[in-house]
Order: sequence, then structure tokens, then C-alpha cells
Amino acid sequence: MKKKLLAIALAAFVTLGIGNVVFAHGAADNGGENGWSFEDMVPFMKDMHPNMDQQEMEQMYQDCHGSNGNEFPDRHMDNQF
Repeated sequence: MKKKLLAIALAAFVTLGIGNVVFAHGAADNGGENGWSFEDMVPFMKDMHPNMDQQEMEQMYQDCHGSNGNEFPDRHMDNQF
């Protein structure tokens, strides 16, 4: 029983480790971006913010993600309580 549990845990650890390496390698190949640009996000943003126009959504996206989608702005969206 212990051997089976150890084998399952080891298999999960190896699988997750390999998945992380592949994900990080893919992010490095496209300049570190996660593959979501503003243009990719517009349909989702329109669903969530139907009263905003394109310019307001782009400004919000840049405030949250930086100019190229993968930068973290100086101010974070954390609760400041």
C-alpha cells in the first residue's frame, strides 16, 4: 500500500515538474508573454464590461498588465486594507 502511494506521489511530482518546465520554456520562446494580448482579451472584456468603449478597455488593460501584456505595474491590484 505504501509503495503504491509513493509511486503515485512520485508520478504526480514528475508530471507536474515536467509540465512546469514545458510551460516556462513556451513562455520564454515568445518573449516571456503568456500568449494573451489585448486583442485576444477584448471579447472577454466586452462581456465583463459592456458599458466601456475600446479605448477605456485598452487603458484598463495597460494599467493592469503594462504596455506589452506581461509587465507588472508599480501599483498592484491588491486590497490596501
